[in-house]
Amino acid sequence: MLVNLDWPEYALGAETYISQVDLKMCRKYLDISDITGLREYQYQVRERQLIKRYKKITDPWDEKMKSVPNVPKDWIKWVTKSGIREHYIFYEYQKGGAKEGYCTHCGRNVRIQSPKYNKKGTCSSCGYPIQYKSIGKFRSLFTEWHAVYLCQRTKNGGIVLRRFMAYACYRREKYRVPEISIRETKRTFYDHRLNNERFYYGEFKQRECRWIKDSYASAYDYCYCGAKGMVYPRTIYDLNKHELKYTGLLHMVRKCGYMDPTKYLYQLNVIPILEQIVKAGLYNLANEIYDEWKSPEFYNEQKGGLAKILGIDKQRLKRLRGLNGGTDILNWLQIEKQLNINMSDDLICWYIKNGQSPNNFQFLLDRMSFVQIKNYLVRQQKENHEEIGDIVNTWKDYLSMADRLHMDVYDEIVYRPSDLYKRHEEAVCSIEKLELSVTATELLEKYPFTNEVISGLQEKYGFQDSTYTILAPKDVEDILKEGMYLHHCIDKKEEYFERINQKETYILFLRKTEQPDNPYYTLEIEPGGVIRQKRTEYNRQKKDIKKAEPFLRSWQLEIQKRLTKEDRQLADRSRRLRLDTYKQMRMKQVAIHGGLYQGQLLADVLEADLMDVPQEGYAAA
Repeated sequence: MLVNLDWPEYALGAETYISQVDLKMCRKYLDISDITGLREYQYQVRERQLIKRYKKITDPWDEKMKSVPNVPKDWIKWVTKSGIREHYIFYEYQKGGAKEGYCTHCGRNVRIQSPKYNKKGTCSSCGYPIQYKSIGKFRSLFTEWHAVYLCQRTKNGGIVLRRFMAYACYRREKYRVPEISIRETKRTFYDHRLNNERFYYGEFKQRECRWIKDSYASAYDYCYCGAKGMVYPRTIYDLNKHELKYTGLLHMVRKCGYMDPTKYLYQLNVIPILEQIVKAGLYNLANEIYDEWKSPEFYNEQKGGLAKILGIDKQRLKRLRGLNGGTDILNWLQIEKQLNINMSDDLICWYIKNGQSPNNFQFLLDRMSFVQIKNYLVRQQKENHEEIGDIVNTWKDYLSMADRLHMDVYDEIVYRPSDLYKRHEEAVCSIEKLELSVTATELLEKYPFTNEVISGLQEKYGFQDSTYTILAPKDVEDILKEGMYLHHCIDKKEEYFERINQKETYILFLRKTEQPDNPYYTLEIEPGGVIRQKRTEYNRQKKDIKKAEPFLRSWQLEIQKRLTKEDRQLADRSRRLRLDTYKQMRMKQVAIHGGLYQGQLLADVLEADLMDVPQEGYAAA
């Protein structure tokens, strides 16, 4: 097409030109006067072709959109009061403090006491959380964008779940009558089996803004979910009689209100037992499954009552409901039933409070009870002033090295030493002295993809500022040298390289920027940036690591921008492995037969010393 040629608006003097004979022919048959007319003719022909082609694509979409009903009559009013969750009490400044203000949530003049600008509180009339705003200190006040959801029955059967984004603007002169802006961004259509078609409002082929069918039909788009918002309740009550009867969505809306129903219905398709969990009143458990993308280790295909499917009995189900437990308490009740033991609620809550799951102690259950383990950990904590999770990690590392030294790890003197940290250091020194550290050759024979994984880490995870630097190793030998220099256990255990080979976790080096070649701290991270461990000399953490934490937070936020879709999938997988290790072991029928992690694949998940990605990092992702 001539429009694609790089030439001026006129033809004379240009390198590309049209002869007089051709121009005369164009004028005769195409009814044009000059070359610009020929270009316009080509453009019109091409435009008619594109309109015809795109119409075949968009006509079915437009037909689908015709089935969407109008919003309810009280929609704007509901969005203003409940959908937008930021509310204020406006007051006139007075000496000695204003006594009365206007609450935007209940729409009333209410009594106030000693208000301060931007101070948060609750309305004395409706009890809703508010923020105080002096009328004289602002001209226009804008809330954040808030997601709101509307679920409706379509005109041709099925339902449509609509997501809107809304905000309110309060003007000083008319603060009692906010200006509400609402725009619809997503529509998800469901049939009677909850199969869905997703549409978003955007620019189509750089031609117009319209409803466009989501092209990710087979995969769940991360960007499509994750926006929590208030759900309009009135239509849900009617739909619950028929279309949503077997979903439990009404119960979640009643209990939570603030949620992402699209995400909930997606998880319901993956884990149908979610409906029974919700209707049984186990809202904490249900929230973790749908909201945190947890794949519960109880989920299986067996039939029976809820207790059986959860892997517990009726009495323990009652305890779970009484404790309003989530997956953490459920895991403990499952292991309690599996081992046919009884644990007090206080004991279970102690382990949970310290971030420990039952599978963290699989290496000890054939030698010690959970009561004995707790007592030992408490004693070691008093003597060493370490976090419980750090002590568990040190305990695991010590027994792993003891097994490598051919010590009798079933002898109480070995597996329950009075001074754990001293015995850990002695084991490190013994392995170094006897040259029992693992070698690069044997590691690569066993985990052949390790160097390939390591080679791409620097570009993605490298980061520095004026004080600290994060470096990635160049190969396996770099990691082994790091362990030998800092005298910790990374070069004496194979589990770290197993996880690298499986892309479950990676090893990085934290260095001082002024001394980039001097080992400082070794980091074990997940693909999404979660830091599992931070260790320096002799497997310790010193007080100086606290100074580095702001830098590590900045690093976590920075690398979120570099992660690919594959990285996020790996991060989600790594997170699931960390939280649901026991399920993985049972699904793969992996058992531990003495010795630490013997015959186990991806089994030791270190939750202690965890440094999660800040919430703003997840939001950016």
